[in-house]
Amino acid sequence: MKISTRLIGIIILVSFCLVNLELKAQKEVIENGEERYFSNTLIVKFTEGVASISGGIVTLSEKTKGDLENVGIVNIEQRFKPTHIDSKEGKSLSQVLTINYNSPYDPKFLAKKISSLKEVEWAEPHYLDKIDFTPNDPQYTSQYNLSKINAGAAWDINQGTPNVIIAINDTGVDWDHPDLAGNIWQNDDPVNGIDDDGNGYVDDIRGWDFGGLDGTPDNNPMEDRPDHGTHVAGIASAVTNNGIGAASIGFNCTIMPVKTSRDDVRTSTGQALISYGYEGIVYAVDNGAKVINCSWGSSAFSIAAQEVINYAVENGTLVVGAAGNEGLPDVIYPGNYSGAFSVGSTGPTDLKSSFSNYGMDVEVMAPGANIYSTWQNNTYISLSGTSMASPLTAGLAGLVFSQFPSYAPLQIKEQIRVNCDNIDNLNPGYAYLLGGGRINAYQALSNAAAVAVRVINVEFIDEGDGDGVFEEGEDVSINIDFKNYLNPTTGLLITIEDQSGYTVINNSSYTAGAVPTLGAFNNSNNKFTLTINASVPDNAQVNLLLKFSDGSYNDFQWISFIANPTYRTQAGNNISLTITSKGALAFNDYPNNLQGEGFKYNGGTNLTFEGGLMYGTDETHLVDEVRGANQNFQSTDFSVLQPFILNIPGQVSDQQGHAIFNDDGAGAAKLNIETELNAYSFANSPDDNYIILEYNMINNSGAQIDNLFVGLFFDWDIDDSDYNDNISTYDLDNNFGYAFNQDGNPITTHVGIALISSDDYGYYAVDNDGGNGSISVYDGFTDAEKWNAISNGISRQYAGVSDISMVTSGGPYSIPSGESIKVAFAIAAGDDLNELTAAIQQSRLKYSNITSIDADGKSIPFKFGLSQNYPNPFNPVTKIKFTIPKSGLVQLKVYDALGRETATLLNEDLSAGSHEIEFNAEEISGGLSSGIYFYRLTAGEKSEVRKMALIK
Repeated sequence: MKISTRLIGIIILVSFCLVNLELKAQKEVIENGEERYFSNTLIVKFTEGVASISGGIVTLSEKTKGDLENVGIVNIEQRFKPTHIDSKEGKSLSQVLTINYNSPYDPKFLAKKISSLKEVEWAEPHYLDKIDFTPNDPQYTSQYNLSKINAGAAWDINQGTPNVIIAINDTGVDWDHPDLAGNIWQNDDPVNGIDDDGNGYVDDIRGWDFGGLDGTPDNNPMEDRPDHGTHVAGIASAVTNNGIGAASIGFNCTIMPVKTSRDDVRTSTGQALISYGYEGIVYAVDNGAKVINCSWGSSAFSIAAQEVINYAVENGTLVVGAAGNEGLPDVIYPGNYSGAFSVGSTGPTDLKSSFSNYGMDVEVMAPGANIYSTWQNNTYISLSGTSMASPLTAGLAGLVFSQFPSYAPLQIKEQIRVNCDNIDNLNPGYAYLLGGGRINAYQALSNAAAVAVRVINVEFIDEGDGDGVFEEGEDVSINIDFKNYLNPTTGLLITIEDQSGYTVINNSSYTAGAVPTLGAFNNSNNKFTLTINASVPDNAQVNLLLKFSDGSYNDFQWISFIANPTYRTQAGNNISLTITSKGALAFNDYPNNLQGEGFKYNGGTNLTFEGGLMYGTDETHLVDEVRGANQNFQSTDFSVLQPFILNIPGQVSDQQGHAIFNDDGAGAAKLNIETELNAYSFANSPDDNYIILEYNMINNSGAQIDNLFVGLFFDWDIDDSDYNDNISTYDLDNNFGYAFNQDGNPITTHVGIALISSDDYGYYAVDNDGGNGSISVYDGFTDAEKWNAISNGISRQYAGVSDISMVTSGGPYSIPSGESIKVAFAIAAGDDLNELTAAIQQSRLKYSNITSIDADGKSIPFKFGLSQNYPNPFNPVTKIKFTIPKSGLVQLKVYDALGRETATLLNEDLSAGSHEIEFNAEEISGGLSSGIYFYRLTAGEKSEVRKMALIK
């Protein structure tokens, strides 16, 4: 079939010549939190055989061309043109494409959506990077940075060689500056309009400008204006011992200018952005650079960028990156990509610069505060930032390459790292968070006996129930692959410590003994083991410190995992669904969709992009956990009171999940509803093709709630090879919505959602792009659109053939103050419509049996839990709810702000279950005054405290 032009421009094209269709319009920069990227641009890598590239022409397979023939106007081109195309990483990079499209949808959302297609290996926006410096006193002329790292002593060993090229991948370089000109790279490509050296760039005599003024590349990598790159170049390798200006650590090493900014792409404050940094890395690698400095970065991880770093390492080049200037333990790329080198900043006294990032992933520190260096138009200036620390380290890498010419890039990195001066004692609170320490040039060049062992892969093994979810009380074993990059070890000992306090280490040491240079080994015969504490909080990051020792060699490295994640995949029958603690379904981290497995039927592929709960009484009181008006973000209206726990078996079903959350995050839309979710899965036929989600909704508002509608939103992607062929419709006879792929051959898997707790049915079928008069969820899902979808009964029965969603709902309901209602849905699947219908019918019958078992309306507790009192603040009466998993003595006490006990509300044996206590502050002797109080629940070994406020 042919896709109509109203559909989203996922990838648009036939084949065409790049030159004729090149887009030169100024690109818009989208700022999405800390991430920046071009509008209307995607970076895509197709699976093998979908795209072929020859002679500057990109051709897609006939199937892809046919499916997308009528989508719209587009430009597609290779993003990278690597010289080493026969290498593993070169082949991979050559298949990375840049696609420009003209639809209005955000590239980040669009990339995540199309990444699930079988013909797409991955897709992502074209990310932009910010430069990492802060201006400082231009009169400051001291170069303490060189003396601090013992540059003079290092130069007595090696002053660098011109054949070691350091690429400055930045905003350009003032290449005719008198203190740079002598060290600028000269290419054998005379200016004659011909690509004489055959590297794909015409007349690139001294480097390349990928961005120009407006996105048009040229052969002059001069800075467009005084921005950044000239200063960085001078730190790395200004001409030294020439009687003028500034000295540099690189001394005689050659500088290759690679301009990867464009003058018309800047932040709102006018700071230059790096638009083509990774294209610049490939260029530098292909033209002989041994070191590439990147004094810029972003928090956004890019698959394409990691492949570029892999390409650099494979071809003998080290990429050095700034750690960032947020003063936080943040991960910044490219420095933190595997194989790159992340550098933080210190000042004259070896204290961490206040602006410098730090953390478990920073590898070294270097002077970066008040650094004097070259500046545009033959001048000099002092600047501060990790942008200054990075080129100092890159320049040192140039010296180390000169001293150890046989070393591979990762060996050069390790030679610098393990020869740093440890500065932890000068930086209290930052122990093991400043990498190997502050770089020492003399030690890096003189110590030919250095040892460096690194972790190259970690496997955390769930030795408890084996579900791969690391929960309280479970044992975990750790299998690690290591590599020794430098000199042989003789008696290497590796130990492990838990720096988070969340576990007890059972086996803490492993003796590796003698390991040769470049030797790889693992501890599979003596794994580290630990037990997760019962008191570990939810989503706790367990930080484990590995320590290496062998004679005078002492080193460390961090590894970590997440314990007690607040989501689980319930897979008790033919249906598996990831359920979160916050109302979202399918995934916990929309739109990245890495935390969770989505929705699967019979062990097949994931069939959904997003799912979640929403309810409301009107469009201004709409509460949900699905995508918002900005489609890149889910709403965050729900606050977790009790994380989702999965019991196998459950008290009612073979697998049974339970969570409690309220709508405290909804702001002015808040309805003061506390929701208890029970999820039921039954293993045996005829109940094995559905899962039941029951929402017990408790009105804590103090007044009756009327006109309440409750619904589930699901964005289905059935048949991930082409989900644009999906249909969503409604079965009026059996009252459920369902979806399927109309191009199935034969038409197979059907998925459906039914309201099974009442007959107040509602349904809205969504064409995601807004076609055929539908609301659109590609440009965001507003509260008004959500209200329209859940509150108008069976208002839109059909969507497709397209990328579709559905909203299945019930209502209107009324909940008296302090009381509750139960709204339940079945989510089902079948090999065809008949099987799906049978599953829905059976789910209704089963649910009627469940509710008869639970006739008193009490929810089933699975975990010790203390809820927030309600109302809060209160005067003078409030209610306190809690659950206990087993019978026994229970105490509930109230304390004032100074920790003095003011009341004992409970001190008696209680049965397992849900309980509620009313607290009247006036009934305490003398009455309590206004203020902050705390209430503590204790049952067995469990205890929990919450805060409440009395306001008179």
